[in-house]
Amino acid sequence: MPRQILCTVGTSLLTNQDGRPWAGWNPRNATPLPDAEVIDTWLQTADTTAASAETNTLSRLDLADTDLLVLLQSDTPEGRFCAERLKTFFDSRVHEVELEQIGRLGYGADRFTAGLKALVDIAIRRVHRAQERNVQTVFCATGGFKAEIAFLNLMGALLGIEVVYIHELHRELVRLPRLPLTWNAEFVAQHRDFFQWIDEEPRKSAEVESWLKGRPELRPLVEDGEDGCTYLSAAGDLLYKVANERLAMGPRALWPPTDPRPPQEKNRVSQVEHHRPPGWERFVDRLCEIDCVTLVCYGAESFRGPRVKIINAEKGILGVRYGNPGQEMPLRVETTARGQAQTELVAGYLRQLK
Repeated sequence: MPRQILCTVGTSLLTNQDGRPWAGWNPRNATPLPDAEVIDTWLQTADTTAASAETNTLSRLDLADTDLLVLLQSDTPEGRFCAERLKTFFDSRVHEVELEQIGRLGYGADRFTAGLKALVDIAIRRVHRAQERNVQTVFCATGGFKAEIAFLNLMGALLGIEVVYIHELHRELVRLPRLPLTWNAEFVAQHRDFFQWIDEEPRKSAEVESWLKGRPELRPLVEDGEDGCTYLSAAGDLLYKVANERLAMGPRALWPPTDPRPPQEKNRVSQVEHHRPPGWERFVDRLCEIDCVTLVCYGAESFRGPRVKIINAEKGILGVRYGNPGQEMPLRVETTARGQAQTELVAGYLRQLK
């Protein structure tokens, strides 16, 4: 299944301190931006885990030539510059790289609120379009302003989208799985007339007050602007847009039914020793213990692509590789899952196994 990876972009490419040619660059000192060609050349041989927060995370995501990478840049000169350099670097590593400027997201509180709303709009639009094309969305929330990362994490939890993250001191990718949350999206449906009305155009504060008197529960979701109007706050805007998308998605996928057979009956991996990675027997046994797994065997088709991938969604068949690069063992895992959503739910779980 092709993926759309939405990745927030910060400025660590410019500010990391490790002897790179432009080390010491600081926007507070009005330092000119480095030469783009110097950075592009340096990136070709740089350690991706140290080059920037974005390359550190994306290098561990098993990027494929079918992936679409969307770089979400702030409305600052250095944000645009870093996004453009990352686009140049990743252009040859995925199917396509696109840049999205997040509205007025920049320095200053007034710009920041508008910027967070723009982030929500872009993410929701991208998620909706991907859903229509049967493309899986992944949020990469490592670079950029901390509030961006927080909003993307919250959207991922509410929409059931996997969020990946890695701190500069971490060696392994952290996956925040799609949580089985139930939340009251119906709250937005019940007040849809208000949300649509206030979102259509600027509304005078006095007009908004007339609504709020009868619906005080909406008051935490709005804020006054300096123009005499009252608007949805960034949190209110997120709740409105995410709830609309969540309701349009329909019911969440449920965990597949259980195969009642004992684990040893599911194991069809040859016991003949080849050049297999240490710990493979334990890993295969762990796969067979999962209730929805029906069979585990050798699978040559799993050598290519991501470490965990869907081979046949309608039949619930997945490919899994175990071991370190150069000594990996490819496996075919058959399950009781049926359909894309349910099989992807199982794939998300298998990605957490060690």
